[in-house]
Amino acid sequence: MNRQERRRLQKQNKNQINPHKLLLKAIDLHSNKKYSEASEIYKDLFKKFPNDYDLIRHMGILEQDIKNYDSAYKYFKRALEIKPNGFEALNNLGAIHQLWKDHESAKKNFEKSYSLNPNYVPTINNLAGFYFITVDPEMALKFSSKALELQPQNVLALNQYAKSLLLNGRPKEAIKIFEKALSFDTNNESVKLNLVNAYKEVGQFDKSNDLASELFLDNYKAPTHLAAYVVNKQNILSDKHIKYYEQELKNEKNSDDDKSYISLALFDYYRNRKNYEKSGQYLISLNEHQYAQQSFDLDNEIKCYEKLKKIFAIDKKIKVNKKATITPIFICGMPRSGTTLCEQILSSHSLVAGAGELNYLINLSGIGNAVGVAKKSTSKLENILKSDDELIKIREKYLSKLKLHNEDNLPYVCDKMPHNFMLIGLIRMILPEAKIIYCKRNPIDNCFSIYRHKWFELSHQYSYNQKVLANYYKLHSDIMSYWIKKYDNDIFILDNELLVGNQEKLTKQILKFCNLEWEENCLNFYKTDRQVRTASIEQVRQPLNNKSIGAWKKYEKYLTELVNGLN
Repeated sequence: MNRQERRRLQKQNKNQINPHKLLLKAIDLHSNKKYSEASEIYKDLFKKFPNDYDLIRHMGILEQDIKNYDSAYKYFKRALEIKPNGFEALNNLGAIHQLWKDHESAKKNFEKSYSLNPNYVPTINNLAGFYFITVDPEMALKFSSKALELQPQNVLALNQYAKSLLLNGRPKEAIKIFEKALSFDTNNESVKLNLVNAYKEVGQFDKSNDLASELFLDNYKAPTHLAAYVVNKQNILSDKHIKYYEQELKNEKNSDDDKSYISLALFDYYRNRKNYEKSGQYLISLNEHQYAQQSFDLDNEIKCYEKLKKIFAIDKKIKVNKKATITPIFICGMPRSGTTLCEQILSSHSLVAGAGELNYLINLSGIGNAVGVAKKSTSKLENILKSDDELIKIREKYLSKLKLHNEDNLPYVCDKMPHNFMLIGLIRMILPEAKIIYCKRNPIDNCFSIYRHKWFELSHQYSYNQKVLANYYKLHSDIMSYWIKKYDNDIFILDNELLVGNQEKLTKQILKFCNLEWEENCLNFYKTDRQVRTASIEQVRQPLNNKSIGAWKKYEKYLTELVNGLN
């Protein structure tokens, strides 16, 4: 190569933009939400480098950020064709499956990504998030702790760790971590929203309301801020908000989940103004958008519950080798039947710890997800029942997990997972010392209260269709009738209406059933600052009242299928 050719090549290289630098520029634009500018650079690079793994993956991330999930999915799949062991793309693909509520596929991709690189923090965070969503406190804390060890100042890791602390019943620690995360990123909306919820869970409503108002009023168009509003149900919506949200319900780019939040906000807005005509319309809209995402199989539920009655038809006792140091109190029934109230009353007693809703027994039984998308199956439980050793193991594992929620080493611990009503036969078999309280209320009041809520991660999938909800309620009533007939004296039936009508009398009866002495604090349950993580979070911070009794009648014209189905 002569001198002239060398100079020409040097000039050419000098004028060329380095592709790597160009990609970094696009990523920077992307991170600053300049999506169109970033997209142009990505597309130009793609023409020249159609098989570049990192480029294609970032193109997928951009599509995900602008809610083009189908397109994002294709890019991530293409990235994995180029690099099958690309742990980053596997993590990205898992996140898409998570957005689509395909938890099984999400888990597979996260786990494969983790196996390829166990120190990749985004995957570790997503695994922690997966276990948070599927309500596995131990695993959520395990992975969120690891992410934080690797990157102590990572705001996403701090956020996920704090959420895991909440799930493990450690709200005060969680609040400190959320506040620490905000010290690194003062404008992080996700952290602020979680802090709104955390404050609320411990009854710090003023702090929660102030932060929610700040979030919402700063940018009411963002779904995060809308969620903050919905969580706190403050009466701060104006005409401009209403106009905007009514338009957004028609926006095809919004997910059904976002539209559920919008419908719920509008429902509450008009309900607060006693416009039951309008609020009724948005009540229907809320459930239509939730129903569009559901995959509930009522026929399978029916088969499962019938099988449960058959396999527990024969009494079986196991020899308990070791006496429990704590007595579990199972509080069960349909959601919104007063289970949280009952736990709040009992945990106001000096000898009782409230553990909240625990999935432990349902998971250990192998019956499947209590209320989510997984189909229930009794096959694993049937095999377990054949072995005394396996039953003893479940007993010991359950009691050891229960201890995690008993910091003060109290003699009684409440487990108020409502759907434990499925497993009363198993409870009587492996935990004969346990106390069982069945909460019930007027069926229409109960079902209406379920129907008007937006549930976390679509957890109560039977609740979005009135006919299905009515049939599920009957299914629950049927198996409870079976258990009550079989274990008559071992189940305390707590009627919500009777409790509201005569709080002291019913409270004394509950305590007597649990072998607890009378304590006045149980009447002042609403004053306790213990963590509450259910839809009843506000009601149980107030003295008993009868406001919810007969509330459904204001919406009777919208509840025809439900009322007819229950009668």
